[in-house]
Amino acid sequence: MKKYIRYILYLLICLCWFACADFINVQPENGITYTNYFKTQKDAEALLAALENRVRSMMTVIPSYMTNLAFSGEIVDKDDWDIFNQAFKKNPGKWQNYYSTIYQADLIIDNAHRFEMKEEEIKPYILQAYFAKGVAYLYLAMNFGEVPIIQWNANFGKFPQSPVGAVLDEAEKWALKAMELPKYEDMVKQTTEKRMKQHAGKGTVAALLAHIYAWKAGVEGKSECWEKAEEYCRMIIDGEVGAYKLAANPEEVCTSVMKGNSDDAIWEIYYNAQDDGWRRDLTSNIVGFPVVESSSLNKYPRFAIYKTTVREMYEEGDRRRNAYFWGTDADSIYLVSVNGKTTATTQKPEGVNIIHSYDNQEYEQAFLFKFRYPFYTVKDGSAPQFNGMDQYQVVWRLAEIYLLRAECRARQGKTTAADDLNVIRRNAYGDDSHAFPNASDIAQGLNSNLQLAIFREREKELLLEYHRYFDIMRNGWCHLRGEDSYDYIRKELSSNYADITNQDILDGALYYELHSSCFEENDLIRQNKYWNRRQ
Repeated sequence: MKKYIRYILYLLICLCWFACADFINVQPENGITYTNYFKTQKDAEALLAALENRVRSMMTVIPSYMTNLAFSGEIVDKDDWDIFNQAFKKNPGKWQNYYSTIYQADLIIDNAHRFEMKEEEIKPYILQAYFAKGVAYLYLAMNFGEVPIIQWNANFGKFPQSPVGAVLDEAEKWALKAMELPKYEDMVKQTTEKRMKQHAGKGTVAALLAHIYAWKAGVEGKSECWEKAEEYCRMIIDGEVGAYKLAANPEEVCTSVMKGNSDDAIWEIYYNAQDDGWRRDLTSNIVGFPVVESSSLNKYPRFAIYKTTVREMYEEGDRRRNAYFWGTDADSIYLVSVNGKTTATTQKPEGVNIIHSYDNQEYEQAFLFKFRYPFYTVKDGSAPQFNGMDQYQVVWRLAEIYLLRAECRARQGKTTAADDLNVIRRNAYGDDSHAFPNASDIAQGLNSNLQLAIFREREKELLLEYHRYFDIMRNGWCHLRGEDSYDYIRKELSSNYADITNQDILDGALYYELHSSCFEENDLIRQNKYWNRRQ
């Protein structure tokens, strides 16, 4: 990407007005200013690189003073910033990054005819832009509900919000156009440039469509869309849209899939710990001992899960228990020195220098081990400084698609839903000893609620991968319609949600409150009904 930096900088200078403008009220740029720069393949590559950077910013999940909805749904016992309680309090969200992505995509789409390139040469750039627009509108619908649908090339005036159904239709429209993309492995063969799985392939688009249709079915109640979502999941699982392969076991999920660019990954966001401060902010809050060498047992991350929770979630024999967490069941922890390097172990070593030993039962927190690739910088000969995780953010992977298809099948009353659930359990346990319904399912009452059993498997398999909040929303809406007896929203979210009414939820309580920036220079924008009552 470095080879295109000067092109990106030039384009950004030409478009500097855009960064400061309200993204719902962008005024048309004088055509002479920049249209002359839609010429060569290098110009197209520069625009695509800028678009991928916008997508990366849009998909970044950072727990901060402004609560992130995706993060607030995760299972966490210790929360120094009170994020999970704040989620139901004043929690304004900005949609700037989503609309900047849409605008950047439209720069490519609307100016494709200007490039001095053959149609087949410019088409791959257009298809990537289609995908980016589809993703942006899906996540706008998931995070905000009713949002404006922008038509840059037709009207540069103000845009009011559209119903969530129309927003999802817009996401569907662009995703269907993007289905012309080749399979990812074919894209790699067609170029000498390095390709990452942030670049969408046909399988990535199929995953996008599966989630769009699942959201339509779950939230809008369009039950016919469960079958559509199931079909796109099938295309991925059967290898019709790309060559994907489940990680062999939970250990491989941690060492390979979470690292990035694995055969299991369908779409992931590229990060480089050397230059991405937001990735550092995220991981420094959830990752500590023993992954980060400078962390001690007595220094907890801002967000932590307790060992009691891990033991309740993951039974003995579930290999995710020891892959996603370190030393949960160990009696003692030893810090040892080997060749001048300090390491931690749960087995008392022989013949090495033991620096310190600890009684592990005195520590309440579980040591997160799902993310294992820290990056360190050294300045002026000082001690190495932890500077984030040198790994990507996996958005969709094959195990998630198996469980999404299981949900789609369960919602259609298909017993084959258990088959998909058991694929993931087989990976977790290494055999079929815990196939649904097992003794634990019966004890928890899951044997009579396959949908809930699938939800429980998703929260275990996809821990801290930022699906759980939206899983709760998607599953919870059916309870509002009387389709299911289990109240996901009130039982699975923070206790602050226990007393909200069905009308509160329908009026937008689970979406972001709109930040003041969403209203700038656009008097057509309205706060949703729930948050308007809370003003």
